[in-house]
Amino acid sequence: MALKILTTTTLASAALITMLALTPALRGQEGQQQFAALGQYKLDNGQVIEDCQVGYRTYGHLNAAADNAVLVPTWLYGKSEELASLFGDGSSPQQLVDTSRWFGIAIDAFANGVSSSPSNSKTQHGTSFPALTLNDSVRAQYRVMTEVLHLKHLHAVVGLSMGGEQAFAWSTLYPQFFDLAVPILGSPQPTSYDLHVKTIQVESIESDPEYNHGHYTAEPGLKLANLIGALVVTTPEWRNHETSRDQFASFINHAEAPQPIDANDRVWQLKAIMKQDVIGQRTLSEAARSTPVHFLIMVSREDRLVNPQPALDWARAVGAPTYISPGACAHLIMSCDAAAVSSRVRNFLISEKLR
Repeated sequence: MALKILTTTTLASAALITMLALTPALRGQEGQQQFAALGQYKLDNGQVIEDCQVGYRTYGHLNAAADNAVLVPTWLYGKSEELASLFGDGSSPQQLVDTSRWFGIAIDAFANGVSSSPSNSKTQHGTSFPALTLNDSVRAQYRVMTEVLHLKHLHAVVGLSMGGEQAFAWSTLYPQFFDLAVPILGSPQPTSYDLHVKTIQVESIESDPEYNHGHYTAEPGLKLANLIGALVVTTPEWRNHETSRDQFASFINHAEAPQPIDANDRVWQLKAIMKQDVIGQRTLSEAARSTPVHFLIMVSREDRLVNPQPALDWARAVGAPTYISPGACAHLIMSCDAAAVSSRVRNFLISEKLR
């Protein structure tokens, strides 16, 4: 019996060592920015991203069975470095992914200034960069998972906002590649209200004289676009609670200040979200029932950036568990309801693993 146990353990260790030797990308320092080079990457529209790069970071350790990987795509304008607070041992209410159990992968969507973007492309800079869809980002992420990290399966895809919308896209593009989807504040398809909001956001950038049709030489300040962004992510109740009249001038100065993301990158990501559609010619129920992926749907009741109804309809169609956050902070759900969100995500990842 002792020999059998030793042999089994040795074989498992040898398998893991061999796997890690074949996948040096898995050996990166915890949270270190890494890049996958995908060469000439063909998009949905037939155009090509030249010298395509996808950024990612890893947290925790891949187990011997290689079945504990959890992917977390970035939110709108977000970078993988900003997702670091979502990974950890659960000691913080912000931590969605317990890295003592799961191998977490934070991945940068196209046009976020880290992965291939209008702002960082050497040969397709600025307005020469091709138009994108979220499907384009997800297909590139799949290549990173399979060709760079050499994973055969993911346990889950968890994402907030645009990250949640990528989770929906994953469920229809690669439904056999992972088990669980946790879209938080995401939608399978933008509603007319969502398109209205995104149109205002795009036009507030494109109509700014400093933007100059995307041909600017200095980064435009985009004060109006920044103020609109600050307005739609929360509620009147939250703003009144967080900002007194005496503090309003200071709040405005902060809200309209330049953001650490390129203006063209912002436009490209917003337009990609506007094209988001995992339903197509089917009904929403048909699309939801077409994937074997198990869902936990999490929305904010007061969300003014992403209407929660399509996600709730999706959950209803497949009998998925839901959580409707009552928090007045709305789309800033991790600012006022993080403990409720993270506890449900952590429990879902574990309970579904044990099914």
